[in-house]
Amino acid sequence: MEQLIYRQTPSPLGAHLIEGGVAFKLAAPNATRVELCLFDAAGKREIARHDMPDRDGAVWTGFLPKAKSGLVYGYRVHGPYAPDQGHRFNPAKLALDPFARALAGAFSWTPAHYGYPLQTGHPDAGLDTRDNAAWMLKGRVVDLSVLPRIAPGPRTPWRDTLIYETHVRGFTMRLPDLSTKERGCFAGLAAPAAVRYLRALGVTAIELLPIHSFLDDSWLVDKGLRNFWGYNTINYFTPQARYASSEPMSEFRSFVNTLHETGLEVLLDVVYNHTCEGDHRGPSLSFRAIDNAAFYRLNPKNPARYADISGCGATLDAAKPLVQRLILDSLVHWATVGGVDGFRFDIATQLGVESDGRFNPCSALLQAIAAEPALAGKKLIAEAWDAAGGYQVGGFPKGWSEWNGKARDAIRQFWRGDEAMAGEFAQRFAGSPDLYASKGRPATASINFVACHDDFPLHDLTRYAEKHNHANGENNRDGPDHSLSCNYGVEGETADAAIQELRERQAHNMLLSALFARGVPMLLAGDEFGRTQGGNNNAFAQDNETSWLDWDLAASRDGQRRLALVRQAIALRAALRPADDAVVFLAPRGAAMTPADWALPYARCFGALWRLEDGGEALAWFNADAGSVTMTMPHRSRGWALQLATHRALDDTTIPADGSRLTFPDHTFAIFRTPA
Repeated sequence: MEQLIYRQTPSPLGAHLIEGGVAFKLAAPNATRVELCLFDAAGKREIARHDMPDRDGAVWTGFLPKAKSGLVYGYRVHGPYAPDQGHRFNPAKLALDPFARALAGAFSWTPAHYGYPLQTGHPDAGLDTRDNAAWMLKGRVVDLSVLPRIAPGPRTPWRDTLIYETHVRGFTMRLPDLSTKERGCFAGLAAPAAVRYLRALGVTAIELLPIHSFLDDSWLVDKGLRNFWGYNTINYFTPQARYASSEPMSEFRSFVNTLHETGLEVLLDVVYNHTCEGDHRGPSLSFRAIDNAAFYRLNPKNPARYADISGCGATLDAAKPLVQRLILDSLVHWATVGGVDGFRFDIATQLGVESDGRFNPCSALLQAIAAEPALAGKKLIAEAWDAAGGYQVGGFPKGWSEWNGKARDAIRQFWRGDEAMAGEFAQRFAGSPDLYASKGRPATASINFVACHDDFPLHDLTRYAEKHNHANGENNRDGPDHSLSCNYGVEGETADAAIQELRERQAHNMLLSALFARGVPMLLAGDEFGRTQGGNNNAFAQDNETSWLDWDLAASRDGQRRLALVRQAIALRAALRPADDAVVFLAPRGAAMTPADWALPYARCFGALWRLEDGGEALAWFNADAGSVTMTMPHRSRGWALQLATHRALDDTTIPADGSRLTFPDHTFAIFRTPA
């Protein structure tokens, strides 16, 4: 084996093939010594160990002559074990390179992964000197230059975008016409059956729950569960191996190519706020083992603990240069090598939190993302809140869109019949101008949705007033306690036909409100045909029929009815292209709503009027009341034609030009238009 030598190279952090061998670069500013460990091709046996021969500031460097693609490696990093100073170095723990572009070996849980004696329960007490390499993932050197060119995405304009949030396994595990090999994998999402369905539905982009390599939490494994959602990242450059039946990145790229060729965009949910290492009691696998203080946000009053806003024990510190480099390099990697079209950032407030703990929309990282050429034109979506109470919906810079939690909540509460919600619902239906237009941002900055992976799916929002999370093994303590849901008289399923009909209509009302609101709609996979989680509003550990889409339900009578309505609504949304973001709200009497109208605590009925790009007008009426309401249609010389209604009593309704009055049944959404 060649000796590791110093050679100045322009290569970035990580391990990269260059002329004559492989260049290794690892950032560990507080380390005193770094050893490069080499393993056999399977990643099981350590075959060589070399000290990194040089250091340039925070970066340790080395060059291994004649090394080739496929080389398997890891690091042992030396330094003080001084938790009170934020340092948790332990060279007995093999550390995975955070910048590794491919992985080798297999991971399994063992007490040896912890930097301290786990049995003591005291993470600040001292070192555990057991070697964890046999159970640890390693990096693998790959030659990315040989990858074929990836097909460019369709670059769908924001105004035409409709996002479908889904999960690789959740969508494909029970999808008909897939082979066993394709189920649960990227290949299944690229299969003709999947693509046909997505195209027929009318969505323009799929947003995948996390596909970066992640681990199943040890406490879940002990319970016989798995981390289904994937918000437990161990590496930000590689696809999760369980989502591939072949080489993961190649299969992922093939999937992206297929979707691009059929006109669909691919967005990734990325988790740059926390890792799989958890809090101070967690394992030392990568970031903590390399340089705890350089990666994580420490509690300034007690550096042995973390200043956590992720809710997962520790938060990556985006105010630190190393974390900024990690996030930016990862984004560029997935935009170029992965070919993806955009990103949804989990707990995105972390990207702008400065060293003083305050959110800054002009933070160094947010500015770097905006300036990066490889990210130009990519869709950037923020989950603009965190677990520590930070709420920045409307606070991100231009060029970003945001999950609009205010719109989600207003839609749920308005249709549930809560008092004094008309004005809030109208504001959100108009594209939240108070959040965006007031700051020079377009309505497309608002991602409008009723349901997402987190909380109840749409079907369960109308069946359950309480959560039923007992299968998660936490005595029903986990998950949100206030989902703004309603069971309409019976908890769970019922044979009562009247309740069934009302529930389904309410589900349609909420879904159509998100689809036709100004902004960009997002649909949770399965909501289009009535998918249920049986009342579980935190199914993160349910890698089973609770979370997998039930395609038999999609083929059922009720499923087909809702699916037909959703397809009709999506097609109608494309046909009713607004001329601008302006919306006029009408009282039931046909005149514009007044402040007095909005102030009525029981106001649950009004209309929304807007101009269309083709010269016509569209009018939506909302009746969230428990009784019927008579509405006066505005006078138009060519009359109004009903386009869609959630109550069958309005089917085939036509309105003459003289401003006729029309009775709307309870809990009804309807859209009319004038001829162009």
